[in-house]
Amino acid sequence: MNHRCALLAMMVSFVTALTMTDTAFGETVYVAAKTAQMRSGKTSLDPVVASLKLGETLEVVKRDNRWLQVQTTKGVTGWIYSSNVSASKPAGGDNELAALGRSFRRTDASSVTASAGARGLDKASEGYANRSGITQQQRDAVDRMTAYKISDEEIQAFLKSGRLGEYAE
Repeated sequence: MNHRCALLAMMVSFVTALTMTDTAFGETVYVAAKTAQMRSGKTSLDPVVASLKLGETLEVVKRDNRWLQVQTTKGVTGWIYSSNVSASKPAGGDNELAALGRSFRRTDASSVTASAGARGLDKASEGYANRSGITQQQRDAVDRMTAYKISDEEIQAFLKSGRLGEYAE
């Protein structure tokens, strides 16, 4: 019985050591997000070295917690967060639903829409706001919210404090 426990303990230790290692032994992974950023370091504030697309093939060079150091087929090396990759190649995004969505999507905002956005509500939205009882104070509050900008450093601090994204455990 003691030999079985010892053998089991050794096997668990070996498997744990393999999963905790920094070396990845040439594992192939695929970009699982519609777009993903490969960075020079292991934070979302590090400079982007490559923009990757869904299904792109990557070779794992090294693992460090939830970050993977990877190399593209073009030889570019950088870091990507593990939730942006998968072990199996995702299906292409060109299914019928995606094609239908593209057919309805406008590529550019019209000059009327763009200028209306810059100066507040357009006439149709203003009419709806008036009929719905949305006050000027509420409209001003929405304008203030849409004008508010959050810095990368603030986002990084939020992710760290909430243990979100690459800081999740």
